[in-house]
Amino acid sequence: MTNPYLIRDAVIEDAAEISALLVGLGLNMPAGPNALNQHWQQMWVDNPAMGDGGKKPMIGKVLEKNGAVVGFFGNIPLRYFFGDEPVSLSAAIHWGVEKEARTETSRLAEAYFDQPDADVLLVTTTNRAAGRLFLKNGYLTVPQPDYDQALYWITGAAGFMEAALRKKGLPSGLAVPLSAMGGLLAKLAMAVTRRRPKASNHPVQVIEVGEIDDSFDDLWAAKRGEAKRLLACRSADSLRWHFGVESLAQRCRFLVYRDQGLKGYLAVLRQDSPEIGLKRLRIVDLFVANDDEVVVDALLSEAYEFGKQTGCHILEVIGLPAAMRQRIVYHRPFVRRMPTWPLYYRPAEGELAQHLELQAAWYVTPYDGDTSLL
Repeated sequence: MTNPYLIRDAVIEDAAEISALLVGLGLNMPAGPNALNQHWQQMWVDNPAMGDGGKKPMIGKVLEKNGAVVGFFGNIPLRYFFGDEPVSLSAAIHWGVEKEARTETSRLAEAYFDQPDADVLLVTTTNRAAGRLFLKNGYLTVPQPDYDQALYWITGAAGFMEAALRKKGLPSGLAVPLSAMGGLLAKLAMAVTRRRPKASNHPVQVIEVGEIDDSFDDLWAAKRGEAKRLLACRSADSLRWHFGVESLAQRCRFLVYRDQGLKGYLAVLRQDSPEIGLKRLRIVDLFVANDDEVVVDALLSEAYEFGKQTGCHILEVIGLPAAMRQRIVYHRPFVRRMPTWPLYYRPAEGELAQHLELQAAWYVTPYDGDTSLL
């Protein structure tokens, strides 16, 4: 019997049908047709990595039945370097298959994994089944033992307590009054234990994405020279592209520390959980010359204040190298373990694959993969 399902390369003209599929599956997508169009334009037209090295990376793989799109595994090429050497890296995004077509998931995945021009494939996930699929197809967990531990500070105690109670299944009628009492207790506990970033008075400026200037290029060049490791490109034009689409730019701010030049920045992005009413400010990147602790402390302290001023309930950070995380832990964050391992990679054979087995070869934050692209 002929298989009614067809797998082919996605093209930009598939945007509307694929978007409708993903929205129907409940995936996290930009809201509204204009935002969706901007998103596709950003990912697969304006993306500076689309033409790197003269290659034309694929948009993704489509699963069709009778001419209708019933599955999509998306692919974003991203600019990376290992030392001074450019690395061809592709990250997975927007994976979804209609229920009745899920017997074809493995076949669609194998078609996606067949990318001979990619030095590294990267994928972020919160799904156990997806994690098993990646491991089965040669993916490895990023060698950072604590990458599944989110560190966070409470910036709005009552709102945080209400979200926590709603997550446990309490209705709003009970969660609201209980959270008021719990919030007072949480504030007292934080005051006693000093669970918040604090630094000496150093000037930190908050800027919008459109204000990223050429000083970011100087920091990027200096940081690349500190150690030979896999780094997502953080040039000024790459940062403006990554966060520049309207749906992201409105929710993103950069905190910058300048002292005779840009010494470091911290990027924050609103990533709320509306189903439980949690207002989350997430640190999606922290990039500091020589990992200077004075600069790190000042940026964390200002991020905490920014979270309070903008009505957020928590300030959260994921990833970063061991030395940087150690400095963050100095500021006494709470710890939340994620339900699944969030980041996998698959290297092509060669010397780079051997380097990437080492923790010291990575500088991983939510800037990597698709975590901060939605």
